[in-house]
Amino acid sequence: MFLGSFFWKRQAREALKNHWLTGLLIALIVNLPSLLVQGIAAATGNDLLSRVTGLLYSALSAGGTVVDTEKLTAGLQELEGSTGIWVMQGLNVAAWLLTPCLTIGMVHWLLQLLRKQEAGDVSAVFSRIGLFFKGIGLRLYVALRVFLWMLPGLALNAAAFLPLWLSDSSSRISVLSAANTAMGLQSAAMIVTVALGIMAALKYSLGDMILADAPEKGPVQAAKESKTRMQGKRGMLFSLYLSFVLWYLLETLVTSVVMDMFGSIPGLMTEMLCSLAITVYLHASVSAFYLTTLAEKPGNEEPGTGENPA
Repeated sequence: MFLGSFFWKRQAREALKNHWLTGLLIALIVNLPSLLVQGIAAATGNDLLSRVTGLLYSALSAGGTVVDTEKLTAGLQELEGSTGIWVMQGLNVAAWLLTPCLTIGMVHWLLQLLRKQEAGDVSAVFSRIGLFFKGIGLRLYVALRVFLWMLPGLALNAAAFLPLWLSDSSSRISVLSAANTAMGLQSAAMIVTVALGIMAALKYSLGDMILADAPEKGPVQAAKESKTRMQGKRGMLFSLYLSFVLWYLLETLVTSVVMDMFGSIPGLMTEMLCSLAITVYLHASVSAFYLTTLAEKPGNEEPGTGENPA
């Protein structure tokens, strides 16, 4: 049976009707740990990416062609010895550890809405806090499986440099020809690597829904069940994810307009609000897709309902 992305998005909109405010607050709580860490890092000047970027720019010469290696080395050593940088990395890890169980709580709330059952208020985001370790285990297991799937592409990336290694280093023409060949091969290898990673990620994309529905299951069991349910359906789920690209482009456009007209603070607030709304909409749509996979097998009971799905 083929269903377009509009089918699951329509189900998501119907379920979220009159519940958008609760959904936005739940999504805010899910993202709050990482948002707080980012805010603290920006306020204290301990954002690692910003510090490294600034260091690289300061180490460049006026023309931007020569790097002052001594200045760069000294700056990196200063970063290495900065207590604030390491504290922020620790907080980033803590935020990453806390997010999975909150996400599963949000998914459980969405599944209740989609089933037209009592979903509860904002506190529902904490309904699966007991899955703290299982949520982390699921993320780590999926990351490992995705990495293993990407290994052939990574091997192709390494093999792309073979023309350079085998070229005649005494001939400039030979080296240039080999470099062009290597760049072309590496581009193709990167496409293969990304494609393999996406295919693997789609296989395990229902893990959160399965854990939210059946908390007694383990992370590996949930990942394997997701793999089973996704057989022959990766294209449909990919098209669903792809249909949200326009929403993200619209978010960028609206944020840019608000920032130009009213300044950076209203622009950032608009960006956050749009991002939270899209997050809720996307998770609700994928949850509707998950319920469709449950209903495909006759006599299959939805977890927690004790009834055959309609």
